[in-house]
Amino acid sequence: MLLVKIGSEFFAALVVLVLFSGIVTTFERNIKNNCLMVILIANFLMLILDAVTWLLEYNGMVNILYIIFTISSVSLLYITITAFNYYIYYYLCEKTYVSVWVGHFGLPICIAGIFMWVTSPVHEMVFYIRDGVYIHGPMYAFSQLLGASVIFFDFILTIKYRRKLEIPDFVAIISYMVLPLLALIVTMNIPQVGSLLIYLSVTLSILMVYTFIHVQQSMELKKKENALTQERLNIMMSQIQPHFLYNSLNAIYYLCTKDPEKAQEAIGEFSDYLRGNLDSLRTKEPVPFEKELDHIKNYLALEKMRFDDDLMVVYDIQAKNFKLPALTVQPIVENAVKYGVGKSPDGGTVTISSREYDDRYEIVVDDDGVGGYTESKREYDGRSHIGIQNVRERLRIQCKGTLKINSEIGRGTTVYISIPKVTD
Repeated sequence: MLLVKIGSEFFAALVVLVLFSGIVTTFERNIKNNCLMVILIANFLMLILDAVTWLLEYNGMVNILYIIFTISSVSLLYITITAFNYYIYYYLCEKTYVSVWVGHFGLPICIAGIFMWVTSPVHEMVFYIRDGVYIHGPMYAFSQLLGASVIFFDFILTIKYRRKLEIPDFVAIISYMVLPLLALIVTMNIPQVGSLLIYLSVTLSILMVYTFIHVQQSMELKKKENALTQERLNIMMSQIQPHFLYNSLNAIYYLCTKDPEKAQEAIGEFSDYLRGNLDSLRTKEPVPFEKELDHIKNYLALEKMRFDDDLMVVYDIQAKNFKLPALTVQPIVENAVKYGVGKSPDGGTVTISSREYDDRYEIVVDDDGVGGYTESKREYDGRSHIGIQNVRERLRIQCKGTLKINSEIGRGTTVYISIPKVTD
């Protein structure tokens, strides 16, 4: 029986030590979690000291050292109860307004309990030693009820503010209070189990609280990551939308002086395009490649009016049944026209092709313009430019895609977009 008692408490202490390490390394540092750390430290020491008292009692060493360890372990239990009362208070303060006295409720009561135990060797009201035997005094039950009253107060408080708590948190907090109370009732009726059941029930409750808190923090972290990702997409799409409109209107601007009739025709086409496809400029979800291809064709039709025979366009589309972030390929095509063919005195050809492979879809945008393109190469013209990094980042976030560039001076630029196939 002794080995079971000591072994179970040392094992529980080891569990508490692991939980403490988890809080130190993964939990956010705030006053609420600091209370949880105090609970774990106190519970760890409490378990170790109680195991030592069992060992001393078994070896007939119920002496001064035994008394010190007993008082210390019980005092640590009161500290644990006080810290949890503060934990409940600070937790509820994050959800709603709670009066300050609620947080301090357990402190004077637990101090009174500690005082009773510390002075008991003098007045023998809580416990005393007779002929090497540990005996409960007449006020022992009252000393236990002091701690129980704080736990019961926290229980009532949790029930009162239950609508402010998440269900997992509510269950975890209730378990922390219910299990020790049940253990106390059993201990009062079966004194021979001693404090073992109470200490182990506290440890089990702490484990449940830790688990639920850890799960909640993981969920909150995931929500924050998703929100940040969505915000990044919003920012990037806000960059792309005016960029697309600017490039289309810029093509019409050149036509106004070069060929007013074509400019008028281009305005009509652009107006029809906006009426039918403006939603695609605002979408944050992947779109079918065919829809992206329609945007590209509309844009290139406008540029074709501006460049005439200086711009040739070749489509080699062999795969369409996949999705990608909206306006992913179009900025690449715009760069091919502006920085590739547009800079070449003899014009050139822009080729857009797509292929399907076993593990991915691939889109290639190739131009035989001036080449030598880099993402940082931008000639100052008084206008803002969207970077390839924007496209690369949206590919990574929305479909784990990649973008690679191969550019040689005098030979042109080739951009490879790879979209992994989704596997169930």
